[in-house]
Amino acid sequence: MEAGWSIRKAGVEDLDELIRLRLALLRSTREVERFEDEEALVAKTRRYLERAIPEGRFHAWVAEAEGRLVASSGIMPFERPPVPGNMAGLEMHILNMYTEPGWRGRGIARALFTELMRFSREQGAGRIWLHATDEGRPLYESVGFKPNPTALEWTPPEGA
Repeated sequence: MEAGWSIRKAGVEDLDELIRLRLALLRSTREVERFEDEEALVAKTRRYLERAIPEGRFHAWVAEAEGRLVASSGIMPFERPPVPGNMAGLEMHILNMYTEPGWRGRGIARALFTELMRFSREQGAGRIWLHATDEGRPLYESVGFKPNPTALEWTPPEGA
């Protein structure tokens, strides 16, 4: 345990807390107190994690302090055809990096991120990517992540 907290890999037994921390992240990045259809979001997230964690499609690490979870992180492995620079074709998408405000500035996010990077290297990932908040960007840049302005994103229209 470091400075009153410890890091461990999360499992399905942590679903309630993983969802709570994910909602806190989403609320903070979207600047809302509550989502219009939050109950459905929680239910669908639970169903996803119940399948994805045991199947190895989603991995999470958490920080525990004072008997509860105060931070979380997640990573999703996926494969694509090999390309120059990633002949393995294995990529990792980092997401759900969140630390409760009262626990920030203690090295928790860096410790979680270190676990994600260790896992990615062990799996042989040729590319690791993420979407960063302004607050999180210095951590990622400090270990060599660089912006990639070439991606485009499509979202289906409401109701589609």
